Amino acid sequence: MHTAARPGQGNNRGYEFNILTGRFSRVLKPGAPGVSLTTAAINNHGDVAGFYATSGGKTDAFLKYADGRFLTLAVHGASMTQAFGINDSGEVVGTYTVGTGNNAVMHGFTWRAGHGLTTVDDPHGVGATTINGVNDRGDLVGFYTDAQGNTEGMLALPRH
Repeated sequence: MHTAARPGQGNNRGYEFNILTGRFSRVLKPGAPGVSLTTAAINNHGDVAGFYATSGGKTDAFLKYADGRFLTLAVHGASMTQAFGINDSGEVVGTYTVGTGNNAVMHGFTWRAGHGLTTVDDPHGVGATTINGVNDRGDLVGFYTDAQGNTEGMLALPRH
């Protein structure tokens, strides 16, 4: 995967790279091919997750399945939803922001088809948590900012 800025326009272009053919292919949002889009993660099935700028000035996450289906993942009321990771079960992880400026709070999330979106906040960083990776067992990694302003790494294990 590779994301590059469009010369002179400041827009990101997301790409997938096929190791077997040595070729890049562009990831596009259907109906909005010129939108600024960032690819952030890919799983072993070829499903891609990332985020793009909407025409309304928000940022929404997406999941593009290997078969070409494109799904927008946007938390209702959030000004920004970004996907940073995906595992082979199709679980997508990321962060979303509600509010702006000094009132902005950031929460981590996981999303699975049929289960929807679940907010994930580290108990020491509620409102300041980012989830940026998930493995095939469902273990989450990320970071948060604590009350003293320190950034701390985190590992969250799923309940079984």
